[in-house]
Amino acid sequence: MAYASTTALDLITGALRKINALAAGETPNAQDSADAQQVLNDMLELWSIDHLMIYASVENLLNFTPGQYQYTIGTPIGGTLTGTFTNASFSITGVTIPANVAIGSFIVDSAGCVPAGATVSALPGGGVITMSAAALFTPSPNPQTFTYTVNGNFAIPRPLAITNAFTRITASGQTGLDYQIDIVNRDKYAAIGLKGLNGPWPILLYYDPTFPLGNIYFYPNPSQVGVLHLWTDTILTDFATLTQPINLPQGYAQAIKCNLALWLAPEYGKTAGSLLVSQAKESKNSIRSLNAMPAVQAFYDADIVRRTRTDAGWIMHGGFN
Repeated sequence: MAYASTTALDLITGALRKINALAAGETPNAQDSADAQQVLNDMLELWSIDHLMIYASVENLLNFTPGQYQYTIGTPIGGTLTGTFTNASFSITGVTIPANVAIGSFIVDSAGCVPAGATVSALPGGGVITMSAAALFTPSPNPQTFTYTVNGNFAIPRPLAITNAFTRITASGQTGLDYQIDIVNRDKYAAIGLKGLNGPWPILLYYDPTFPLGNIYFYPNPSQVGVLHLWTDTILTDFATLTQPINLPQGYAQAIKCNLALWLAPEYGKTAGSLLVSQAKESKNSIRSLNAMPAVQAFYDADIVRRTRTDAGWIMHGGFN
């Protein structure tokens, strides 16, 4: 089947119709739309911390720094700056540059003239910031306000949860070999006596979801270059505008409309009917059932089920079995 995009306004309109706050063919006014957009974003933020409402994990490819075992992770908003940006230019000029702006910081603007994913590529001085991408058009008014991030060692959105990880070795002729990293809790990590012990690659990590930057601790301390493959839950992002298009997996649009209707009903003096309550519950349960991971089957170390012999597979598990 073809995938159709939707917008925040489509979802809000559908939700309001379900509680009879709008008639067929009507659309909400500007104030009602803005209020409902905030409620929609609040609901999606809550769904993001419900693991069973998350439809996919993201594989992030990050690089270890040899000799470093603690890393910050995240891209929190650092502040705003004002400058002039013109069509096809890579430079923002006339800027009083804040002290915490750094190369690699993501930058956005409300007018949308900065391409998505653009970062600060250079700070040449003289009130100039060089971007990794050129302006799409000249904004109005100009100069305008930009928002930038302060990045951690790993410049990806701060994860709510890390679900899996492994190291892919890229040195010493071992390119392509992957070594599993176990994710442990704080108590197990705290029990390690010498946390800075050097090793070829990590065998475990502990994630402390501090805010606004999270902290990841690895053991042992990686002593060689390697690529970290870090799997994190997808975060359901906010709708920045009412007309921003978004593609959703099957079932999500209906679930959002039904549940948003329940959230909006009290604000409109409406009482949700039993059919709507049932639809909202059933749609969320269907998504949770689909996203539930199958139970992991028990398995046993090979040495338990066969006699001990010379281990010819050392290179495949790194000698940590």
